[in-house]
Amino acid sequence: MGLKSIRHHAGKLPSIRVYLVSMNLALLLLFMAISLLFWQQINNFYQTEQAEDIASIHDAMQARSASLVRSMALSANQAITGYDFSFLISLMQQVTEGDQDIQYCKVLSNLGQVVAHNRVDQVGSLPDTPVDKQALALLEEEFIGDQVTDFSIQIIDTPSAVATQSQMMQVVTPVFNGQELWGILYCGISLAAMQESINERTAEWDEEITRIWVFYISVAAIFILFGFMISLFITRRLLKAVDQLDAGVKEVSAGDLNYRLSMQGLMCAEFGTFATSFNRMASNLESSHRALDDYNRSLEYKVEERTIELARSNKELEAFNYSVSHDLRAPLRSIEGFSQVLTEEYQQSLDETGLDYLHRVRAAASRMGVLIDDMLRLSRLGRQEMRVGEVDLSELANATLSKLVESEPERQVSFQVEPGLMVQGDRQLLAIALDNLIGNAWKYTSRCEKAEIVFGKAVKEGKSCYFVQDNGAGFDMRYADKLFGAFQRLHKSSDFEGTGIGLATVARIIHRHGGTVWAESEVDCGATFYFQLP
Repeated sequence: MGLKSIRHHAGKLPSIRVYLVSMNLALLLLFMAISLLFWQQINNFYQTEQAEDIASIHDAMQARSASLVRSMALSANQAITGYDFSFLISLMQQVTEGDQDIQYCKVLSNLGQVVAHNRVDQVGSLPDTPVDKQALALLEEEFIGDQVTDFSIQIIDTPSAVATQSQMMQVVTPVFNGQELWGILYCGISLAAMQESINERTAEWDEEITRIWVFYISVAAIFILFGFMISLFITRRLLKAVDQLDAGVKEVSAGDLNYRLSMQGLMCAEFGTFATSFNRMASNLESSHRALDDYNRSLEYKVEERTIELARSNKELEAFNYSVSHDLRAPLRSIEGFSQVLTEEYQQSLDETGLDYLHRVRAAASRMGVLIDDMLRLSRLGRQEMRVGEVDLSELANATLSKLVESEPERQVSFQVEPGLMVQGDRQLLAIALDNLIGNAWKYTSRCEKAEIVFGKAVKEGKSCYFVQDNGAGFDMRYADKLFGAFQRLHKSSDFEGTGIGLATVARIIHRHGGTVWAESEVDCGATFYFQLP
């Protein structure tokens, strides 16, 4: 993965600040959820305790009322047995006057008549209130129906019919004449005092719950604030350490190899390990950079030496070229001259074998001259100054083909040149390269009945290139690596004449332009030479 791709993916990732803030918020929400759950449990506990406390007050009121009514029932039994109703009425008046919660007391006979009441004016009346009717129904269904022989307390919570309109509790019990069920006694007891007591207890519970709630909220707020401050402190320390590490990476990447990370304020061992590794890396980079600088200085010195040596070699090569062009050509000219004299003046004195030997000497001298010319031309290509401009390769190819056709008009060659192939380069050098490539195609198709030569443009591996194609002799691709070497030939000179300099010349010209050249071929199936220019 390249650096650009790494930066692209890294840009999509959230920063460490996002992770830390998210973690803090998650912990805060978790603590609040736990706090609410804990408070709900506490609240349920206190509500249960409050309900049990209220129930105990209610039960205590019922027990006190039942005990009072049972005592009055005992007295009522004695009074009824002796038919002393005045005593019973007096007792009821004393009870209602002594206990403000008791609103009234009645004794109702099983015949449905009030025989005793704390209010004398009610004695002898018939039951007419809902409570009286409910008491009579209770007498018939519960006491007479079940044939009760002992005191059985029944408590009825019902709204009072008296003027107070407060909640009332009716405490009902049977009365006996000896062992005979004679009637019922019931008292209306106001629940106002009990309700007041319940309200007081409820207020106390509410106050207690409020106090606990305030305390709990205060403690929770303190813990949340304390936790938030600790989290903020840790987050800031972590971010400070991260910023410090990031600053170090940026400084080193900007070229400051002397920068070192401080071990202070890194907070945790992992950052310390990273800082140690970073400083070690920076030290290694600094050492490598220093060594590279030393190597570059030495390399510059060596390059300078090599440049001087190259200049000296060029001068020696120029001297060698001059020597070759002067010293080698002189003997060749002598050989050619004397051999020509022998051919012209002493032809009659030589037999056929001598003349054959003489012809071979002249051909070898001529071939030697061509080799010298090609070698000198190849050596000059590396020193020739390039004049870069717009070049029409199609025009150069047509010019080369025209010269070849003029040189051998008897040959039947079909050629095709793609028009308008424009490049940037040295016109003279590119003309030499095309002369060699098209000249080779012309030469190696000389034995074809229908020779074909094509020059055009193609695309190889996504890049544009130019090619010269023929249907001639071709070559074996196993020897393609020797193709562009000087004096390298893949065919016998007896089959196809040449010095082996042409393709080396093409390669040197294309390389001077910053391009590449290669070939594809099969034996007897022609060859295609490609070259690519920037």
